[in-house]
Amino acid sequence: MTTRHARFGVLGAVALLSAVGMTASPMMTAPAHAAYGPCNTTSWRDVPTLGAGNDYRIPARSGNGLNCYLGYLVGAESAVEALQQAITICYPGTWASQRIHNSGGIDGDYGTGTVEAVRWLQKNRLGLSAEADGVYGPQTRKKMKWPHYYDRGALLNQCTNPSTL
Repeated sequence: MTTRHARFGVLGAVALLSAVGMTASPMMTAPAHAAYGPCNTTSWRDVPTLGAGNDYRIPARSGNGLNCYLGYLVGAESAVEALQQAITICYPGTWASQRIHNSGGIDGDYGTGTVEAVRWLQKNRLGLSAEADGVYGPQTRKKMKWPHYYDRGALLNQCTNPSTL
C-alpha cells in the first residue's frame, strides 16, 4: 500500500468514526471519580484523639471538602505534596515510599512514580485491590494513614487513619 493510500485509509476511518457519533460511545465517558473534581488545595484537620493543636494535612477541593481526586498530572501541587508526604512518612520502607523517593521525591508532581506508588499502596496496604488504579480519591483517603503535625507546623512522629477514630 502506498503512503497516499495509507493516509486516505486513516483519514477515512477518522471521518467514519466522527460520522457515526464516536463521542457518544460508552468508552468515552468520564471516570466515576471525575464527579468529585480534582483536589485543588489542602485542608488542615484536627487529629480527634490528640485534641486541639494536633493536626493532619490532607488534599481537598474548594467548596467540596475532602471529596476530590488526584491522578496522572491532575491536582494542585500542594495537594500532591500532602499525599506524597503521607506516603513517605506513614509507610516508610515500603515499595510505595521508595517509588516516591526514586521518582523525584516530594515534588508536587503526580507523575508515573506517584501513580505507581498509590496503586501499590491500594493493593498492598489499603485493601483496595479491586479498585487499585493509582488514582487518589475518597476510597483511598478513607483507608490511608496521615502524618500528625503539632500546631500545623512541627511534624510529629505519629500517623493515624482519622476515618477509623
